[in-house]
Amino acid sequence: MLITKVVFRVDASSSMGMGHLLRCLALAQALDQHPAVKAIIFVMLAASKPFAKSRTDWVGDIVILPADLPQQAEPQWLSDFCQRQQVDVLALDGYQFDADYRQALSSIPSVFVLFDDMNNSGDLYCDLVINSASNADALEYQSTAPQASLCLGDKYRILRREFVQKDYCLPWAERDGLVVVMGGSDPFNVSLQILQTLEQHKFSHQIKLATGGAYAHHAELGAFLTQTNLQVEHLQNCQQMAQLFGEAKLVISAAGGSQFELLACQSPALLVIVAANQRNATQAAAKQGWCQAIDYCAKPDIAELAQRTLQLWQQDLLLEQMFQTAGQYADTAGAERVVTEILKRVETNHA
Repeated sequence: MLITKVVFRVDASSSMGMGHLLRCLALAQALDQHPAVKAIIFVMLAASKPFAKSRTDWVGDIVILPADLPQQAEPQWLSDFCQRQQVDVLALDGYQFDADYRQALSSIPSVFVLFDDMNNSGDLYCDLVINSASNADALEYQSTAPQASLCLGDKYRILRREFVQKDYCLPWAERDGLVVVMGGSDPFNVSLQILQTLEQHKFSHQIKLATGGAYAHHAELGAFLTQTNLQVEHLQNCQQMAQLFGEAKLVISAAGGSQFELLACQSPALLVIVAANQRNATQAAAKQGWCQAIDYCAKPDIAELAQRTLQLWQQDLLLEQMFQTAGQYADTAGAERVVTEILKRVETNHA
């Protein structure tokens, strides 16, 4: 069987972040390695393209939506595009794609794949749902997507190619340093706030700060780094995250898709919830015991975040236990399982 084309509709920006784009990229990488897949296309706004092209691990072609295309006309344009290109799979990821948008795409002959986080936006109108959160089975997708294949829970965690390898994951005795990574955009510049507060507490250990391609606070951060007494290495638009996580003693990270990467690297973490859609998956991860969580969305208290960081840093035995616990839950085969389910739906469509 040959899938002629797979299309992803997704965007990224400094305000939206890069999470949607990166998890689509992770699935695209898995599809790209499958012999049945011939072509991968990303459809996005022009403003999203620089974030995509900044990736050294990018796969697939990029098609830019017409600049004068109204939002309400986009589903028809996308439907026409998929039919002209004889697309077998269309994957959608983004909160801007509401129930009306999805319904307008429901009649296309392509297999319609939807990334979802909370099942709180009405009927989904798709053929396959992907939600990798541990508690996704409890979100009643049978009601909003009754005909869909459901890729829900831990076994469907989709990781980028770099995290599927295990040679980057150091044993506990060789781990050192604090890593701070607040997502691809960090719109509220929590990274800088963490550093400023750690400096006030005279933190004396090595810190690696990773910022993403959509980070927009370089001037402010640069001014701080030129005068701080902290031992900080700034990794701008860092794309070797597996190695970075796999060497760390503790990671302070924005919640979201990166928590699955941290788990794969057995990295003890303090996950910072910075958006409501991250809450369910993060709370479920904290219950597993390999990470802790702080709800910065509900209560943005940088002093509490720094205090939690310092408390964790000083508890070597607890951190080692978190490292060992992560090893019990780490699973890097989720993308392969999702690809298998997608191919099953394609076969059904062609039958």
